[in-house]
Amino acid sequence: MANIEKRYRHDKLGMITVVWKSNMRSVRMGFKNESFTISAPQGYPMESIIRLINENEQRMLSFIKRHESRREKVSIDANFTLDTHFAIMRIALAKTTTPRLKKVGAIPCGCPSDSSTPVDKDNLVLEMPYDTDFETEETIRIVKESAIAMLRYEAKKRLPSIVKEIADANGFKYSTVKINSAQTRWGSCSSKGSLNFSLFVMLMPLHLIRSVIVHELCHTKHMNHGESFWALFDKVYGVSHKIVDKEINNLKLPAFLKSA
Repeated sequence: MANIEKRYRHDKLGMITVVWKSNMRSVRMGFKNESFTISAPQGYPMESIIRLINENEQRMLSFIKRHESRREKVSIDANFTLDTHFAIMRIALAKTTTPRLKKVGAIPCGCPSDSSTPVDKDNLVLEMPYDTDFETEETIRIVKESAIAMLRYEAKKRLPSIVKEIADANGFKYSTVKINSAQTRWGSCSSKGSLNFSLFVMLMPLHLIRSVIVHELCHTKHMNHGESFWALFDKVYGVSHKIVDKEINNLKLPAFLKSA
């Protein structure tokens, strides 16, 4: 029999791949490409796998932290640039004693968003003293906080209008749009239709930002990840969720932005 594969989204562990294999005799867990994969014998209940994940949640989170701690040392210098779809942030050495993030204008966007309204990319500069030591934890902290401030600002500025556009075009109803700083999940939807998005969504290319929004809007009609949910997602987004999930799973959060 052919292998059966399914995606399971965990609140804290992110997307987990579950594969049922005919040659498996026991359940095994692996970690590759920044996500967990669970292999199980064919016929093994999904409920039992979910229970196994929940029972080992802390152990799996600890493994992720140890994995991240082995990453290369964060490297930031005067040429640092954070370039996203809606904004770009650069470091500029200046005659100042206090680091300051400021908007210096906008860059015309050569290709508009998926909507009919073109958007400009916000151009931000983080002014740093000429004698800045880029090897210190304090400098890395300043750059990190400035980048997060930019992403939060852009998320609050851009996401509500994109949500409304997609919702209106497809008959979705929701209550509010909120922004948080979660690093283990891109978005969520409450039973009351409140949509929550991680500010780190703004690091994605636009088509994936829209996929996350479609995903959460689909939860306003289907709170689980059953067949009806994925069928609705594929219909609204126009691309198979399997293709989208694969692309999202390959994304990596910049090392300097990760929580300690």
